[in-house]
Amino acid sequence: MKTSTKISSTLILSLTLLTACSKDDDGGDSATANGELTASVDGKIYESMPEATIAEENSSTGFEVITISGGSVDSENIQISIIGFEGEGAYDLNGVNIATYTFLGDKTDFMSAQIFSTSNGSASNGEIKIAEYRKGERVKGTFSFTGYLTSDTSQKVVVSNGTFNVSIRD
Repeated sequence: MKTSTKISSTLILSLTLLTACSKDDDGGDSATANGELTASVDGKIYESMPEATIAEENSSTGFEVITISGGSVDSENIQISIIGFEGEGAYDLNGVNIATYTFLGDKTDFMSAQIFSTSNGSASNGEIKIAEYRKGERVKGTFSFTGYLTSDTSQKVVVSNGTFNVSIRD
């Protein structure tokens, strides 16, 4: 469990950094507005920044995988990965199809990340519904989940009323 938590933590932080940074350090294009991701996190409104909102597809593992991620100006991130993605439809969020809500306790220290994940052994801690999907172009839908703090699963966060409409990065 600790190994998967470390891997998930590293993946989440890496994707968060990639979505918020420019393509290169010598003045190249910064990320363009890719879409929107909104939700309610324990009753508080969450809105991602368009330039830190992406979707990516990958099939290098033999399974179709889609990851949708939206970072906020407050150093927060919501990310959902569906393994075995088959297009439009509903998917349970659990230890296979993982949703996370992450924030930095200290915005100057990436090691202060607090990660709440659906990966706690339950069959379902939420759901994502893909309403529209155009391979390589755009994905749109809704989601909700309960995430458990990876370092103390007695603490949880409820993410509800989630919506997204995101360009898929090629």
